[in-house]
Amino acid sequence: MRILNIQYEMQLAFDGPVTDHYFRFRCLPAEDGAQTVEALERTVDPAGAVHERTDGFGNRMCYGEILTPHDSLCVQMNARVRVERNAVREERKSGAAACGRTDPGTSVYSAGKTETADRKMRKTGVRGAVFGTADDLSGLTAGQAPWIAYRYPSELTKPDKAMRDWFSVLRKKYVSGSGPAAEDIINGGASREICGRLGTRFPEYLMHEVYQRLCYAQGQTHVGTTAAEAFALGRGVCQDYAHIYVALCRMAGFPARYAAGMAVGEGATHAWAEVWQDEAWTAYDPTHDCIVDDRYVKLSHGRDFADCSVDRGCFRGASGQKQTVYVKVEDCTADRKS
Repeated sequence: MRILNIQYEMQLAFDGPVTDHYFRFRCLPAEDGAQTVEALERTVDPAGAVHERTDGFGNRMCYGEILTPHDSLCVQMNARVRVERNAVREERKSGAAACGRTDPGTSVYSAGKTETADRKMRKTGVRGAVFGTADDLSGLTAGQAPWIAYRYPSELTKPDKAMRDWFSVLRKKYVSGSGPAAEDIINGGASREICGRLGTRFPEYLMHEVYQRLCYAQGQTHVGTTAAEAFALGRGVCQDYAHIYVALCRMAGFPARYAAGMAVGEGATHAWAEVWQDEAWTAYDPTHDCIVDDRYVKLSHGRDFADCSVDRGCFRGASGQKQTVYVKVEDCTADRKS
């Protein structure tokens, strides 16, 4: 368990006055079984009408408008969050052991649940909403199959032939036990493939492979870069690592979603992925080749970056703009214990 203090500040400077400025921010820490927000303060300057709601994925968001002329916008969020992700993970392991399960499992979701959910999607036409907006999926992600919206490719995670070919190579390496990453995981006790289904250590293997395949480089991609484009470049930032990783997991039959948030340190926001395993989400960070632990704070999740962008807006006025973002996350656990 860790206590993290979070500072987030976004400043938007315009070349001249603008009006009718409508905005939306996803900069509030998520609250779930792994995170509890103990204190929160947010400000918007200049002051305007600001409201809070949740989107179709259950993410907290602020939205509002400033109708009067202004030449800047500053959004600040300060929070104290208790993170217990490691404890939740250990509790799940203990529960599995109590049920007599020593293998982490070979089925991500039962065939019966999958078929039932797929029939429901075809009948209601919800499957087409996988490429729609977050509100198109409202209620679906919180229902009996919370993974269903993350099983299919999205606009930014659609794989191309090169990615599918690479996935086939990785799958064969993993099943045969060849390759250093596969050997480490298999020697650690994970099943390779049982009854045609990949063991749930496969997402960890994919994380290692993505980390080794890509080179971290800023300025080579942008927010609209797809997984296939970043894969062809062989480089990118955390968003690109997460998109490629999510695409691979979905190809393997593991529902996976994009996650946006922050990690201990100073700089900018971060992105990773969450994979549905054993009736719960497990978070992986392919950029740093590690399992997400209590040093991370999640803000939002969705099918890809488009569902999780921290800030978005529009305004009236012929003006250029410059945005600066400052993020700082401090581990204050020791202060709490003392």
